[in-house]
Amino acid sequence: MKKGKRIIVVKIGTSVLSEDGGISERAIKNIAYQIAELHGKEQSFILVSSGAILSGITILGLNTTPHELSLTDKQVCASIGQPYLMSLYEKYFREKGIITAQILFTEEDLANQIAYKNVWRTLNALLKRNVIPIINENDAVSVKELLPVNPYVPDDVRFGDNDRLSAIIASKLGGDLLIMLSDVDGYFEVSEDGSKRLVKRIEILNSELMKSAQGKGKLGRGGMKTKLQAAKIVAETGIEVVIANGTKQGIIKDILSGKDVGTRITPATKKKTTHYLLIDR
Repeated sequence: MKKGKRIIVVKIGTSVLSEDGGISERAIKNIAYQIAELHGKEQSFILVSSGAILSGITILGLNTTPHELSLTDKQVCASIGQPYLMSLYEKYFREKGIITAQILFTEEDLANQIAYKNVWRTLNALLKRNVIPIINENDAVSVKELLPVNPYVPDDVRFGDNDRLSAIIASKLGGDLLIMLSDVDGYFEVSEDGSKRLVKRIEILNSELMKSAQGKGKLGRGGMKTKLQAAKIVAETGIEVVIANGTKQGIIKDILSGKDVGTRITPATKKKTTHYLLIDR
């Protein structure tokens, strides 16, 4: 069978898109231009982008962070900020001749069997048309803070942050690589004297390593622990993961060219195919 395009899923954390406490148009332009240059005959991209709440904070001129907001205020900021966030992505991708599409998820959407199947059908159809889907959790209506454990949501589609959502997207679509961008260079191992060392490659994501990755991001809900948990999901389906610093110029190009940047997490098994994958491979 003729091999088709590689599918690259790029998860972009809020911290990557922030500048001086607000959303950074410059950062979004940088991300869009990098991906536009790489998007084409050999590979397709799916973006899982945070930043809606911070965008709303920026538009409203609030002197606060997403963590400090109440649930209602988070949802207000997300509903205001998501259109603005998408307008920036659309603007800079359009400058490069690329069409984008928006898809917003809640866990409940993926728990519905009909909606669940339609999600993958829609994503595949967009990729076939060389459109770049931009995905985010639907923070304007999400109720996970009120119902943290919804009994109607199956474990394999449960997500509490965009790290895990990106892992679900990559694994269910049979992607080739998941790039997780944050404001740190990768996973750091901390020695007894407090010094840190960047771990360039991880082959086994064991419980001890998971325990050592503590702390949340300054602006987003996730942190290194959620990234490693998401990476474990993806690695178990045979997909490589790279955790890297998205604030560095040209980082996506560096990763795809094979440069020694970030932390690479090698697949635990051979890549598994899935019946949701409709693109010719």
